[in-house]
Amino acid sequence: MPWPVTHVLTAEIFYDGFFSHLDHKEFIIGTCFPDIRYPARLDRKSTHIKHLSLSDIQSQSPFRAGLLFHSYVDEMWNTLVLHKNAQIFNEIPHDKPMIHTMKVLQDKCLYYRLEDWSRIADYFKVTLPEERTFGASEGMIQRWHDILANYLRKPPNIDDLDMLSISLIPEMIEKIREYYLDYQDNQRLNQVLSDFYDQVIGFYQEEKETASLVD
Repeated sequence: MPWPVTHVLTAEIFYDGFFSHLDHKEFIIGTCFPDIRYPARLDRKSTHIKHLSLSDIQSQSPFRAGLLFHSYVDEMWNTLVLHKNAQIFNEIPHDKPMIHTMKVLQDKCLYYRLEDWSRIADYFKVTLPEERTFGASEGMIQRWHDILANYLRKPPNIDDLDMLSISLIPEMIEKIREYYLDYQDNQRLNQVLSDFYDQVIGFYQEEKETASLVD
């Protein structure tokens, strides 16, 4: 569900404690890969695998672990942002364009949490063999990498909505743009979106404690 900045930040929180045995670059490329399904018109089930535990993900290759962790984060986002904060929809519209808008605004809120975005963006200068096994063309994979690199290299802004043209109809994008302008300064919404980062850290700490008891 989240956009790339939020996915990368969550991956960074969990990496040292659960995935440090895996190549960092390939893990990050993997965790940003699944949403290529939008422009490549791939079946969601091929890139999004539900209800996996961290131990299930840890045993995979770096790219595959990143890909699976993406779905893990999607489920976390649904729980922490949409379900536990459902009351926010008393103040904002509850429709698909607004959900997209929330993701974009959240990336804007959280971008400052990481300093070395240039290093992350540079990861996408190369493609991985595993990316070619899902049905996306070589050209689409390279285009996806270019989009991610350009997006991650600087703080998100409203102009980034233009990249939605590869996956959404113009009317939807225009509605997202309208909501972006209307709600970007909504204090309650920004609080919900910003709080996600600290909630993820809390969830990570709980998972580490659970893992230590199992070990």
